[in-house]
Amino acid sequence: MMLSKLQQKYPESKLYKVPPSELIPDHLLLANETNEEFLSIPKQNLSHGEIELLLTLFSEAVPSGNIQNKTEESKNWHEYLYAGDSPKFSVSPKDMYRIIQFSIEEKVETDLLTEALRSIFAEQAVIVFNSPASGAIVEKKTEWTLPEEELLSAAAVIEGDFYVSPRFFIGRFYSIDDSFLSFFEEERNLFTFAEKNISKGRVFTFPSTFPPFALHYVPKQTKTRMFADIKGVFAEDEELKKTIKTYLENQSNTSQTAKALFMHRNSVQYRIDKFIEKIGIDIKTFQGALTVYLACLETEVDDNNMGD
Repeated sequence: MMLSKLQQKYPESKLYKVPPSELIPDHLLLANETNEEFLSIPKQNLSHGEIELLLTLFSEAVPSGNIQNKTEESKNWHEYLYAGDSPKFSVSPKDMYRIIQFSIEEKVETDLLTEALRSIFAEQAVIVFNSPASGAIVEKKTEWTLPEEELLSAAAVIEGDFYVSPRFFIGRFYSIDDSFLSFFEEERNLFTFAEKNISKGRVFTFPSTFPPFALHYVPKQTKTRMFADIKGVFAEDEELKKTIKTYLENQSNTSQTAKALFMHRNSVQYRIDKFIEKIGIDIKTFQGALTVYLACLETEVDDNNMGD
């Protein structure tokens, strides 16, 4: 039984995506088997037999404690973002905010990680931990917001200083309204997908993550059939595959591609013309480029699965 369905039976219960930060008096806190949903039910609505039955079906959860967040501001943002509580902070309807999610596989002291993140972002940014090694940076839109390139450089510095592998997802700017948490939930899904399915990269964005995310949900049989000839050409010539993907990721600019691959421009152009002739798809057009780029992404998925 899903906790969301159980909530319908107990209308006074409350569903959480993360456990509440503090124990709620006289409530039974349950977790599903994946610890992705938590339901708090007033014990006054439960008989002794119902409590025993529910504890055989679900695990009893422990409050998160929200102990990593030291300031009142970060605690309030945590309750808003991860527990779905109403905002306890004041914002102007004209202001826009984005959430930059972060996660680190290895263990790092929270104070050291906070100091490292604080050195990257503007002073008014709020650092919110959801666990000792993951959370979000709340950034208000101003004349200066951290560019993706600078965050990528900063991630490399953190990796070098702490011997860890940080990953970030840069969200889009939204107003704090009734839709904000829905957008954040979708961006959390994209970041989770990127961490599991995109092996390369420290910094992800909506544009960089959505194409492989959408492709993931195309039936495997369809992808196998429609990309068969492209995959065949790539299998025969690994260098051609690298050239085409680099070309597409450099805005179909031959000179930039040649620079990235340390090749002569004419050699790059020769490989592009060779590919177009073999496949019959003109990657100099937007539609052709998009189609072949998706094929490149699917080929990478296949290569990663073979490696596993």
